Amino acid sequence: MAARVNAPSLGAAGYQAPDTWTGAVSYRWQKSDRHFVGDVENTKRLTEHSEVINNINLLDVSVGYAFSKRLSASVSFPFQFATRSQAVRSNGVILTRFSTEAVGLGDIRMLATAWLLEPDQNKKQNISLGLGVKFPTGEKDAVDTFQVFKGGQILAQAKTVDQSIQPGDGGYGILADIYAFKEVFTNFNIFVAGTYIASPQEKNGVNTFRYDPLLKTGNPFEAEMSIADQYLARVGFGYTFLPQYGLTFTLGGRIEGVPVRDLIGGSEGFRRPGFAVSIEPGLVYARKGWTASLSAPVALYRAREKSVPDNEFEVLKGKPQHGDAAFADFMILGSIAKSF
Repeated sequence: MAARVNAPSLGAAGYQAPDTWTGAVSYRWQKSDRHFVGDVENTKRLTEHSEVINNINLLDVSVGYAFSKRLSASVSFPFQFATRSQAVRSNGVILTRFSTEAVGLGDIRMLATAWLLEPDQNKKQNISLGLGVKFPTGEKDAVDTFQVFKGGQILAQAKTVDQSIQPGDGGYGILADIYAFKEVFTNFNIFVAGTYIASPQEKNGVNTFRYDPLLKTGNPFEAEMSIADQYLARVGFGYTFLPQYGLTFTLGGRIEGVPVRDLIGGSEGFRRPGFAVSIEPGLVYARKGWTASLSAPVALYRAREKSVPDNEFEVLKGKPQHGDAAFADFMILGSIAKSF
């Protein structure tokens, strides 16, 4: 998910003083290797060692400025370092494994946010709304060398890497953001946070190599990559157990994913729609202008939904069609920020 690397929930401690800047660096790591069709795991992929293994490292550098107590804006520059390990098969037999990678700048995001209530009079509760733009600055068609079995031998072939590790998706996005908190009692607050990226463009023209027009093999509706919407939502609480040191324990629920159909525009092209529901424990430090957070969302439920091409191919062939997707068991999220 490119929606947000991390979202520490600080209550009133999250207010930024007017005419100040904030610089932040956030990090996200995940290893996706558990294959699901719907919410059913295909455990055979693990036992036969044919699973796809995505290792994704995302570093997000951002700068924000507070125009007033209520209005602020930020710009984020994500950098991705990702690899994808996969198997080479012949007649169901696994011959070897190989890896591809994609490294570089992702899609830059700009976001303006505003507190609905006056911060000075609402230190125990408030709601923030945000609106922004995602720019197609990340490479959408990164290429690497694949190993393919052809003509009785393993050959090297240059192809675009899988959509899951492409640094960008090739489209503009409309960002909508919400964050709300309420202090229930001293040092204890509850929070709700969410981000949605709507992508009006449908496809980016990048070949997925999932369909061979000469041999007529594969799904013709998956020939190009889709530009999909993305979403993230969190709800939970934060308890400042050591206020003298600015330490807060957070615990929440988290859902993030890609929808089957976009809010705006068409939904054709290859995508892996689905979502993961996780429990997210974390720690937040906030003191003397510094903020740091560390959390580890652990997946409780994962589901790969049927895509538009799945449904179209099912109608064309007259038989069930439901692609799979690899999910992570957990993630590591961290951030550090300084106001000045």
